[in-house]
Parts: sequence; C-alpha cells; structure tokens
Amino acid sequence: MSNVMKATLSALYGPTASGKTALAIELARSTGAAILNADSMQVYSDLRIVTARPSPVEEAAAEHRLYGLLSGSDPCSVARWVAMVKAEIERLRPRPVILVGGTGLYLNALHNGLSNIPEPPPQVRVAAQDRLEALGLTAFRAEVLTLDPRTPETIIDPQRLLRIWAVSQATGKALSQWQGDKQGGIGPFPIFDLAPNRANLHDRINRRFDLMLEQGALQEVADLLALELPDSLPIMRAVGVPELAAVVQDRDNLETAREKACASSRQYAKRQLTWGRNQLANAIKFREYPIDLEQVKIIKADILSVIG
Repeated sequence: MSNVMKATLSALYGPTASGKTALAIELARSTGAAILNADSMQVYSDLRIVTARPSPVEEAAAEHRLYGLLSGSDPCSVARWVAMVKAEIERLRPRPVILVGGTGLYLNALHNGLSNIPEPPPQVRVAAQDRLEALGLTAFRAEVLTLDPRTPETIIDPQRLLRIWAVSQATGKALSQWQGDKQGGIGPFPIFDLAPNRANLHDRINRRFDLMLEQGALQEVADLLALELPDSLPIMRAVGVPELAAVVQDRDNLETAREKACASSRQYAKRQLTWGRNQLANAIKFREYPIDLEQVKIIKADILSVIG
C-alpha cells in the first residue's frame, strides 16, 4: 500500500485562512484527486462555521472526505486520524489524494509513524476526567508529572495531560516510555507549505471571522454549549469557541469577543507558520505571496508540475 500512497499522495499545509481550500479544489479539478481533511477541528460535525470547514458548495465542487465525520463528544486522536486516512487512501486508489489542513502533527505522524501506545479503556478515561475535575488543572498537572517525570513542563493542554494520566494508569508504564519506537509511517510524500504575506493573512483572518458571525457562528457555539460537553474536549478549545461562549453566557460582549477571537486566530496562524518553517524542511515552500486568484493559479501550476 505504501508504494501506491507515495505515488498518489500529496499535502497542502499552511496557516488558517491561507487559501488552502480554494487551491485544493483547483488541484482536484485538474487531477481528479479526492481531498482528505488534515485539520484536527474540521473532523467534527458540530462546528462547520467556526472551524471554517469547506462549505456545501465547496464540497460539491470536489470530493471531500473526513470532514464533519465525528461528534465533538468523540475526540479524534492522531493515531485515529492516521488510521482513517490510510483506509481512505486504500479505498480511493489509484486516484490521487490531496491532504489539506494546518495540523502539522497529523502530517508528521503519517510520514514518520506513531508509537504503539495502548488506548486506555473508557473507564480509565472517565476516571482521568473525574480526577482532573476533582483536583483542578494545576494539581492534576502536578500529579501527571509525578506519574511521568519525563513529561515536558511546557505541556498545559488538559487533553494531553489526561492522556498521559490515563496511559500511565491503564498500562503501568509512563507515556514517555511508550514513545520511543515509531511504527506505521508511510514515508515521504510531497508537502506544499503555504506561508502567505502576513499582513494579507491577518486581514483575511479578520474578515473571515466577520463572515462567520454573519453566517451564524454565535448560534453554532450556543448549540455546542447546550450539549454540556467537558471543557477538556478538543472541540471546546477550537479557536473562537471560548470567545463566543463568553458572549452566549453573558460574560463578554460581541465586539470584545470578536477582537479576542481574531487575535487568537492570528496567534494560531503564527504557530502554524513557525511549525511549517521548523518542521517541514523538505517541503516545497511558497513564501510571502498575496492571497488572490492570480496567485492561486501560479501556485497551482507549480504544484501540478510536481504531482502531475
């Protein structure tokens, strides 16, 4: 299967609002490729607007897969995404496939593989959540560091801490000990790293969030909050959710929430750009370009010269 993957697989990586969807659709039309989601938030069904999932019109323009597939109550691990992508590539072959998204960990795991870490059973995951809620984040993190002293001190993400705790409890072995050997990677495939002009990108981020509000983002977040999901779930930390949740819960006004959400999105884009610069040394890079239709055509032609 890996030979077929290498021959037909490519990826578009880039920050949020960098024009990946439009470019992917253009490439799919030219190559007959299917578009597979490589964005950790767009895999969930609950937030089409806030996560900037492709619209129904865009999805109709080319085949899109692994978008809106899971409920927000059903977290998608990196290993689960890799397994789903491999299954889709196998099912679709010999058609070309374009991975599209800004979750670099997904692409890295597909390329290099993952450690074969046992999945903690549901009751242990529930126990981890109960423990977090009983102790609070600070004390829970201290307990995690006791269970697995090699846990990087920079980790503060509740979902990552929950996993470290659960793996340790379920297996009797620290997560860091499991992470030595990696398996299941498919090896190199072409990755196109998009890094547009920052001023242009920031303007697009701001305008896109205004469009999200016009399309009903506030109601979408209100509907999500009505599900009463744990705050530790990934979907509850999607960019824009905490900010709009504060409006729904009368803890903030919409104007201030908009400013905060746009700032969060710009910070997220900066992290994605940094990751691409540092982790994708062998990617084919497009730097400091304006995000417009003419540039999409130029980049499309360059990519087609590589993938055919």
